Amino acid sequence: MGTRSEVLPPLAACLAVALLCGGCGEDDKGSTPGLDSQAETGAATDATGNTGDTGDTGALAQAGSSGSSDPSILPAEIQPAGGDTAADPVNGAAGEAGGEHALALDECGLNTGFPGDEYCILPPPPGEGFQVHIGPDDYDNPDAAYILAPGEEDTSDFAAVSGNDTDIFFYYRQYRMRPGAHHMIASVDNGAGFGGGRRIGTANLSQDSPAGGIIAPENEGVGIPLDAKSDLNVSLHVINVTEQPILREVWINFWYRDPEKVTEPATQLFKTGSTTFAIQPGEDTTLGTFSCDISGEGRMLWFYGHRHANTVRFSAWRVRDGQRDLFYDGYHWEEPLLLEYTSLIENPVPDYDAGIEGGWSGILDLKDGDSLEWECHVINQTDSVLRFTNETFLGEMCIMDGEMVGVDCGGF
Repeated sequence: MGTRSEVLPPLAACLAVALLCGGCGEDDKGSTPGLDSQAETGAATDATGNTGDTGDTGALAQAGSSGSSDPSILPAEIQPAGGDTAADPVNGAAGEAGGEHALALDECGLNTGFPGDEYCILPPPPGEGFQVHIGPDDYDNPDAAYILAPGEEDTSDFAAVSGNDTDIFFYYRQYRMRPGAHHMIASVDNGAGFGGGRRIGTANLSQDSPAGGIIAPENEGVGIPLDAKSDLNVSLHVINVTEQPILREVWINFWYRDPEKVTEPATQLFKTGSTTFAIQPGEDTTLGTFSCDISGEGRMLWFYGHRHANTVRFSAWRVRDGQRDLFYDGYHWEEPLLLEYTSLIENPVPDYDAGIEGGWSGILDLKDGDSLEWECHVINQTDSVLRFTNETFLGEMCIMDGEMVGVDCGGF
């Protein structure tokens, strides 16, 4: 049984400095830049293995082990960041492609005294979707499962039941997380633990997917199936870099799609690369290059690279007939770049030397014979050996995460 990780006391001081001056440590690539609704929640269980990503909610799940972190690699800010919001989340949006959309926030009128009340959003109207809420029912006396003490880091799994009374399709999702959240992963629970089950939602930031609720023309037939009243597992990884207790809480809205319009069921992309590495203190190395082979014909909908604080670069390529096309290049682990690949979105052209993250623009088509490759450049700035764990500063990962249509990718 694991224990909650404790980060060094200098973490809070470093964070405060970072918020004022834009970062902790040297400014280089080796450091980071400056209610309950229709869902029924269960009780938390202890995390298992190195990942801490299994279980269900109530008694506190604990993951990781005590250790220290080098302040030079601590984030300037660990909290949900902005994104886009919905125009017409059910059947696509009428808004202009590429326009600015304010993230829907502060819809619940909460005044709990904990940071992040503004991230609470209302569920979709009845018949248009449902909300999964992981968090306390009583803010005056919150269950210990939802409280994280100063300096602690924890990954817990929470059980929920989807709010759809009939089998449905969905596509558009809204993710909101209180400050401190590093990731949340919602899966149809099959009891398999970390990486098990079918993922139906994942986020590192408070954001909407697709951005702005705008469904591109080529994706009008996309939908993700979900059986009525499905058992769900929500993995929530939170870091408290403050000097006060914080709440672990998320809200996820799933918006229905007209089943008669769904012609392309979406499939998950989740590849862990290696889980057996051991990166020595001070070591500068690359995890990968990993590869998986495409079967079928289709396209990538969205993609992001999941990694931790010692990874300074996550890169991914589509390989076709010997040509290697970079479609993702991200440098900031604490607010990881998520790219959509549609006819409506022009992504930035990446420039590592200039610190500009980016990747492929337009539709990223995939077909038989293609492969996806990815790797992580890791510089171990700690005094500990980095292994595949959910400890943000004392562990690492190099995981591909995304959604596709029409294809599968075998391999790691």
